[in-house]
Amino acid sequence: MSHETRATASPAVPPASEKAGRRLRRLSLIWAGLLVPATVLAGIVALTAENAGRCLEYGDGCGSTPGYAYLGSLAVAAVAFAVAQGAARTSVTRTALRVQCGAEAVFLVLVMTTFG
Repeated sequence: MSHETRATASPAVPPASEKAGRRLRRLSLIWAGLLVPATVLAGIVALTAENAGRCLEYGDGCGSTPGYAYLGSLAVAAVAFAVAQGAARTSVTRTALRVQCGAEAVFLVLVMTTFG
């Protein structure tokens, strides 16, 4: 006669780490979805700069940020988004979400300072 006791979790109640992982994945998806409207808003803010008209009209006084900085920040955000959506461990998902938000913030700052 065996006296083994097995702790069985109810299949209807997911573990806390699984709930946290789903919440982090949902936040990552929300932040990725908000990047487009935030970019439009940042572009509008950039157009209110003092020398934006001169840059658009004459090509003079435009920002000197190279295009690869924009693409690099978007690439980092995209990779972090993919990792956040596919990671099994909550700590990896949390770190990927933080990297994604940081890369998106860098991209938005670059957009806002386009005419700077």
